Amino acid sequence: MRHLVAVLVCALVVLSIAREAAQAQSTTPAPAPNFETEPFSSSELLRGKRITQAECAALLEAVWVAVDQQGECIRYYHSTAGGSGPEAVVLVSSEVASTNARGELKPYDFYVKLSPAAMQDQSVRWSRSLRMPYIYLGRPGTYGSSGEYAKRRTAREIDLVSAALEAIKTRHGYTRLHLAGYSEGGHAAAALLARRTDVRCVVLASSLLSVRSRLAESGRDEDVTGNKHPVDPVALVDQVVKRADLRIIVVTDPDDVVISARSQTTYVRRASAAGLPVQQIFAAASDVNAHNLLRTGLSAAADCARGVRENAIVAKYQSKVPEIPPDADDPPLNTPAVLSHGVVVSESQCKDLRNAVWVRVDGAGYCVRYWMSMAGGSKDEAVVYIHGDLGDAKTPGQLNKYSAFMTAGRMQREVQRWSRVYGGPYIAIGRLGAFGSSGDHRKRRSPLEIRVVVAALDELKVRHGLRRFHLAGQSGGAHTVAGIAQMRSDVGCAVMASGVVSVKTRAHDQGKKIDSGTKALYDPLDHVAAMQPQQGRRMIVMSDPDDQIVSFRSQREFADRARAKGLPILHVSADAGTESFHGLHNESQNMAIDCAKDMDDNALAAKYQNKAAPQSGGLSAIP
Repeated sequence: MRHLVAVLVCALVVLSIAREAAQAQSTTPAPAPNFETEPFSSSELLRGKRITQAECAALLEAVWVAVDQQGECIRYYHSTAGGSGPEAVVLVSSEVASTNARGELKPYDFYVKLSPAAMQDQSVRWSRSLRMPYIYLGRPGTYGSSGEYAKRRTAREIDLVSAALEAIKTRHGYTRLHLAGYSEGGHAAAALLARRTDVRCVVLASSLLSVRSRLAESGRDEDVTGNKHPVDPVALVDQVVKRADLRIIVVTDPDDVVISARSQTTYVRRASAAGLPVQQIFAAASDVNAHNLLRTGLSAAADCARGVRENAIVAKYQSKVPEIPPDADDPPLNTPAVLSHGVVVSESQCKDLRNAVWVRVDGAGYCVRYWMSMAGGSKDEAVVYIHGDLGDAKTPGQLNKYSAFMTAGRMQREVQRWSRVYGGPYIAIGRLGAFGSSGDHRKRRSPLEIRVVVAALDELKVRHGLRRFHLAGQSGGAHTVAGIAQMRSDVGCAVMASGVVSVKTRAHDQGKKIDSGTKALYDPLDHVAAMQPQQGRRMIVMSDPDDQIVSFRSQREFADRARAKGLPILHVSADAGTESFHGLHNESQNMAIDCAKDMDDNALAAKYQNKAAPQSGGLSAIP
């Protein structure tokens, strides 16, 4: 599974407004005259955009607003192609870049292909689709607006957006506005509720409504912007003026892996307790992340603006009511004690679990937990993901963030997502003493650990009618993947990311003594000599050359040894995007899926290799 921050940043909103708007109407209007056709600048997004008041006045559909005596030019894209009147639906822009675990910002590809002219065309389409006036508002620093994108989710951003709405409302003679927000754009829309009384319908689709909940789910104490005190809509509900005409609708997919249904439901509960008229609708999103409810949100906003009754809106859009409330108790699967004590699960307890298999290895019984989904389809080849170690590499004795905050519910949502990406069965499996599996996690990387997982795969193969497995593993999980590939004949693709695939070399590179304990571990490098070519098996090593946890040299040594043996193996160097240059969990899973879909090695390398490897097998230059 991926780290939530990565879940947050990896392809979060790639199904963008551009794609959605393109579906709103098949006829493409000609670009509006005088709108700029030059694409939005990635460099301006990263460093901030500057526009003078005079320059702003010369732009079509832009307003100059000031907060704390500092002015900004806010761009908007307005159309009455679908109808005129005194009221308009306003969509507040969402995120346009991803942020990795090192805090590095990367604009989404779709954003740098758009232009003001393209945005105006989209507004024309949406106005016609919704049959009423439509406005797309660019938040500061985005879509042609001046300001700093890095300062999103601040009080100044919300004040600037509110001031822009006031100016737009006055310019076009609107008496009332209806707000729609999608994803992080819903954050601004919800925050505006505490500042404005001229808004009647507010529809928040897959929206960031409880920042503190989202941060808690990922073990963070600050926003990805570095702000420790971002504006949090859930904390503002008591400031919203209660009025008879206000209607708040929160549209949620229960399986959302970008912004959890739990965090959205937290806002609904809190707003309801504050006496606000809020209705939550559970709907099925169109994308693999169960997140893209933009079209549903905008359509619901238009219906609400036209006075359609609440029960009719619910009946029209609600399509995915969860069996279990999103905010039901869902405790972490791992406790700190698993690092120093074994996990005990009896055979009877194991057989009562929904997703677990009981296996016997070396005369002892083990309960192996797994999570499986066929949301993407049914076939006899499954992709299996094996997680890394539980402990924090820099703080021994503590769980890493992924392990500390992963729950059964989140794990199931993750495998559902990956199943949709793959188009077939997807399984995540717990190693010894991890994620609910019994055993002692201190015995990781032992021959026993690999044999337990091998036995579990035998059971899963029979239970679910599977013929072959494609494997992906991260770090210690990649060690398990290597061992499985060396022991089984039913493995297709085996992707080993940031993997401990040369145990003794890795220990040596860390300056550790090669003692009897290290020698007793299963070292995949030592077993390469006994491997024979196997039809259909494809091994892939994926490494960041600057990996600070598992040396690049040790990973390349395994690939070189396999290649010297005449075994087909691909070694791809890629940027991990984490502080330690170690986390390639998302990339490994995507690569395993592409490999399972028969993408050849050249295509895999072209898609995933984005970082040069050192000429020698030496250690990273990163100290």
